[in-house]
Amino acid sequence: MKCPKCGYEWQEGHLYCDNCGEEFRIVPDFEPEIEEEMEETLSTLFVELAQEEMPEVDGKEKIFAQKAGERKGKGKERTGRNRGRGWLIGATFFCILAAAFCISGIYWYRNYSMTYQVGRAKECAEQEAYDQAIIYLERAHELDDGNGEILFLMADYYYIQEKYEPAVDTLMEIVEREGGYSKADLENAYDKIISIYNKIEDYESINALLLKCDDDSIVSLFQQYMAKPPEFSYVGGCYEEVLPLKLSANTSGKIYYTLDGSEPDENSQVYTAPIFLETGTYTVKACFINDYGIKSDVVSNMYRIDVLIPAPPEVSVYSGDYYEPYSIEAQAPEDCRIYYTTDGTVPTQDSTLYTSAIPMPLGESVYKFVAISEEGVASDVTVRTYRLSLNTEITVDVAISNVIYALINADVLLDEEGNMRGMSGHNVYKFNSIIRIGENGDYYVIYEYYEDATGIQTRTERIYGVNVQDGTACRITYDEQGQIVLVDI
Repeated sequence: MKCPKCGYEWQEGHLYCDNCGEEFRIVPDFEPEIEEEMEETLSTLFVELAQEEMPEVDGKEKIFAQKAGERKGKGKERTGRNRGRGWLIGATFFCILAAAFCISGIYWYRNYSMTYQVGRAKECAEQEAYDQAIIYLERAHELDDGNGEILFLMADYYYIQEKYEPAVDTLMEIVEREGGYSKADLENAYDKIISIYNKIEDYESINALLLKCDDDSIVSLFQQYMAKPPEFSYVGGCYEEVLPLKLSANTSGKIYYTLDGSEPDENSQVYTAPIFLETGTYTVKACFINDYGIKSDVVSNMYRIDVLIPAPPEVSVYSGDYYEPYSIEAQAPEDCRIYYTTDGTVPTQDSTLYTSAIPMPLGESVYKFVAISEEGVASDVTVRTYRLSLNTEITVDVAISNVIYALINADVLLDEEGNMRGMSGHNVYKFNSIIRIGENGDYYVIYEYYEDATGIQTRTERIYGVNVQDGTACRITYDEQGQIVLVDI
């Protein structure tokens, strides 16, 4: 195609001539056939009118030779001819007006009708002439810039040609024009834009697009693509209690954090459970990386925790060598609980809770005690090491045997294996501790267990005591005041 003004070869898809700047009209002002036909009709009409108005004259002599009588005789004839000529002129003028109106209508329809432009665009698209179709749609958009369907159609034609950037730019006009399009158009535009970004795996652009969106309902539809900064369960500041700081994200992914003020990344600590901030100063920084690898901005809070550390537990028996049993008692500050271990580990809230005096065990033992406040603050650890040995010939094994023989003599057990009448299982006896029972002296404490045919042991309610000096076996019970009472077997 050539420019009608300068004849320069027109580049396909350009709206103006690259040589002279002449605008390219998508729809011609007139169809060539109609224009030629109108010119021929109008030319013919004007020629006929001119011939009748000015008939051919042979010469001057012929005109002046006319007689006065002949002129008068032809007066009536000329009057009739003038009337016919007037009718012809009127009819011709009407035809000219009708033709001009028709041509103007065609011109208006083809240049100012949005429906015509869209129809021609679809026809071009059916022939896969998408660039030409887009030109028609651009004209349609000029005529009706509030019609979202035009932009959607234009974006589709770009998308078919894999021109993703102009497709997104076209849809962004709907997104960025506040209040210009319906809610349905807006949701559809976001959906199409995100589909394009998803196809080319540009998840960063999806995240940036949604972060700018003020419509929560739209954001919620696509929040899996977003990477918002993590939210903190406590605002930064000073606190007089231990903080169980929680971090949360808007969708699935991982939260990374640091406590020393350094920038978090994929190599930092992964958040899995509340972070307990005890006494001290912390600069907590965190970021979120979603399942698409999108990293959020880093969020930071500073915390200053000033909590009183409770005093360590006071233990009644000091470390050392002992030759008689003692009860180990521990005390802690008010509003604190005491926990202890005997395996050498540091006690925590998951360790054994201290509730009453602990009988000192035979041999060497290591006790570690800690006081923990209601706020979860732990004291320093109190450590005690004991070595208990008794000056007696009655050993633990002897004490257990004495209990079994006493029960056999009392017809409770059938034999040394602990068998009983009518029972498929048998009894087992185990040493527990050594206690001092008032003026009666020191006793080995023996617990009784029932072991069934499968080997499972269950402790019974019967407790036995054996005097560490003479080996006498008896039952240990308690009176109404909770005092220990010894009962013969």
